[in-house]
Amino acid sequence: MWDRENSGGYWGHILLLICVVLMVGAVPARAERIYFAGYKGGFYIKSEEQGGMELRLGGSFQADYRHYLEDQRADNRFDIRRARLIFRGQLTRWFRFGMTFEFQGNETNNLLDAYIKAIYGNHGLKFGQFKEPFSLQWQTGNKAQFFAERSMGYCLGPKRDLGAMLAGEVLGGTIDYALGLFNGDGNDGSTRGSEHDEPELAGRLVLAPFKNAPPAWYGGFHLGFSGTYARIDTLNVDLKVKSTGMYGTGRNLYELTHNTKFGVLQSAGDRLQWAAEAAWTMGPFAIQSEYVHLRYADLKPAGRPAADADFSTWYVSLHYCLTGEPLVISRGKMKPVYPARFFDPREGTYGALCLSARFDHFDGDPDWINPAAHVSVETAEAYCLAAKWVLFPMVRVIADWTHTDLSDPVRVRVLPDGGVDYIEEENVFTLRFSMDF
Repeated sequence: MWDRENSGGYWGHILLLICVVLMVGAVPARAERIYFAGYKGGFYIKSEEQGGMELRLGGSFQADYRHYLEDQRADNRFDIRRARLIFRGQLTRWFRFGMTFEFQGNETNNLLDAYIKAIYGNHGLKFGQFKEPFSLQWQTGNKAQFFAERSMGYCLGPKRDLGAMLAGEVLGGTIDYALGLFNGDGNDGSTRGSEHDEPELAGRLVLAPFKNAPPAWYGGFHLGFSGTYARIDTLNVDLKVKSTGMYGTGRNLYELTHNTKFGVLQSAGDRLQWAAEAAWTMGPFAIQSEYVHLRYADLKPAGRPAADADFSTWYVSLHYCLTGEPLVISRGKMKPVYPARFFDPREGTYGALCLSARFDHFDGDPDWINPAAHVSVETAEAYCLAAKWVLFPMVRVIADWTHTDLSDPVRVRVLPDGGVDYIEEENVFTLRFSMDF
């Protein structure tokens, strides 16, 4: 088990070891190999030869303030949403590696990514722990997000897992593909069941049919499909759907785990997740939409017959850069906004400013709701408005207001006198300062 109290010393030793290795590689005895240091999307040290050794050190930091309008909520607070240290690099042009460590341990087991990747042309074979290929919003990095949180559909899809994946592009980049096998248990620190299960098959196909066509209004069109399938253990049933204001808390708007409100699950069949996505960009304007479906098959609680559990979400979002920066989707991901003019009040320049709006809908399975528990809702709808100010490529501020309507009351706290507070809607304002280095 990971000892968080000693994690600082552990990573300090790793950093010291890396520095020693790099210095040893640059001693006069190896004068023919020269190393350069600099900054380009992260600090780097690399050798002079083309395709030679390279190490990049970066990180990500997000600090939030959240304010709720409901009197029943006592959650107004400052919070560290993310604090990550990132190592990336290559040994030769054929082999790359990466590692990401999360210091903010509220929702993670610390180690996010740890992989090696073999490269050949436009194709790569990846081994280790990393994101499963699924969904536009999941593959899009945090730097390129326009809202404080991803849509509710994020909760229905896979996250990071241990496995192997082949990915690349064909036909001049008009088709991107990814296909992999994973444990199906989540990241390396996840709990595993004692029963036999099978690897999870995951894949994603992205089409950009007009990518190489002459510039026109249809040039930024993007269409994608993704899915996963696995035979699962009962401990793999772990669904927790959150609204924007529930991240960083133990509260959810729908819960379904192996220890259900109807009793402990005795067996489970398979898990199917699939998504369809579409997006279109034209200059500073973008529209994107996704539909995500999750099905657990043959869940059998004690004392009840086996049944399926089905969940679905969809969203539509609009983005517009008031300062004119183009919005770009490439290789199946939305790219970060790059300011045309960096923040410099002395020169009268203030970076890039983008406005966004999103409608988000969730449908839960009513057959797996215990009305007396007040922990799950049948439907939820969220309306979100956000402004994203990009001062520099590595510094951003997001102001996000999200209103969520809940079809059923959700318990939020137990009062000292024994009373209970419930909410049927959530109004939350999030102010986020983000820095990537």
